[in-house]
Amino acid sequence: MLNKQLIILGLVIGVLHYTPAAFAAEEVIPDSDEIAELRDKATNGDADAQFQLAEDYRKGEGVPQDDTAAREWYEKSANQGNSDAMVAMGFIYRGGSGVPMDKVLSYMWFQLAVDHGNEHAYELRNDVSWAMTEQQILEGRKRASQWKPSKPE
Repeated sequence: MLNKQLIILGLVIGVLHYTPAAFAAEEVIPDSDEIAELRDKATNGDADAQFQLAEDYRKGEGVPQDDTAAREWYEKSANQGNSDAMVAMGFIYRGGSGVPMDKVLSYMWFQLAVDHGNEHAYELRNDVSWAMTEQQILEGRKRASQWKPSKPE
């Protein structure tokens, strides 16, 4: 019985020792034609493409999962007035996903999404306001009222 256990242990050690390094490294997924086209549009300032690329990075669909890249693309899209990207930014600041949690910025992004016709954002904005002081809510409203869309990035 002991010999059988030693043989199995030796096989396990051998497999672990000779496993190619490629298996240990993060898999690199080459851009498909679809992702390359989407990335080109996003890089050239298409807000909808920026939002879709952000979604792909968040989910790891066609590209490696990367929350930082997702946030950057969401922000570019939101800054051009994409209300879905504004909702995503509200969630990012509400949960502190890769950024410090900031209820005021969360409220601001949800308010901007409401202002841009996103009906779902109304409830989200109200939900985040329950954990805010009146002063924080006023600051979030002020920032939303002062916000101006940016030119395509």
